[in-house]
Amino acid sequence: MSTGKTRSKLAPGRVAAAALVAAALLSACATEHGLSESSSVPAAGAAELPPAMAPGGVIPGAGTLIPPNTVTPPISKNYPKTIQDSSAGPAVLSLYRKAQDARAAGNAEQADELLERARRIESHNPFIWQAIAGTKLDLHQADQAEDFAARSNDLARGNPYIEAGNWRIIAAARQARGDTGGALQAQTQADNIARALSAD
Repeated sequence: MSTGKTRSKLAPGRVAAAALVAAALLSACATEHGLSESSSVPAAGAAELPPAMAPGGVIPGAGTLIPPNTVTPPISKNYPKTIQDSSAGPAVLSLYRKAQDARAAGNAEQADELLERARRIESHNPFIWQAIAGTKLDLHQADQAEDFAARSNDLARGNPYIEAGNWRIIAAARQARGDTGGALQAQTQADNIARALSAD
């Protein structure tokens, strides 16, 4: 008899303990998945949109997409504008100047040779790759011009001054191949970069 009484007295305690353990586990799971109570309560004064009106959602019955709030990061101007502003060595700068003179004189082949020598010295200089792309255009080698300009963009590491010029070369190369649509896309890229630079 005494054992039965003891069990009946302990049963409610065990139930309460089990309930506390379950509540603790649920709280831990909610916290782990970012569902804690503090995260579900809106900040004071914050305007909350209904789920259907959240950015990127659709207004019921209107079918209008609400564009998400996007902020375009400003273009940094802390990039070298010319090869003279870069860390190019004296030998490369000398070859580059001679190549520019040769190109201006209409001797694209000599310019190409000089720039290839400069590229062997500084193979990761995007200004050299861009200059070679320009001479390839002069030599009517549109495919190579686009390839060199694209490689220059890869090496530019986001330098907008280089990228804008490369996209213009790519546009001209595509136009020379008869790819008017591709040329327009490339020119649009160049124009967008130029606008962003002038806006800052």
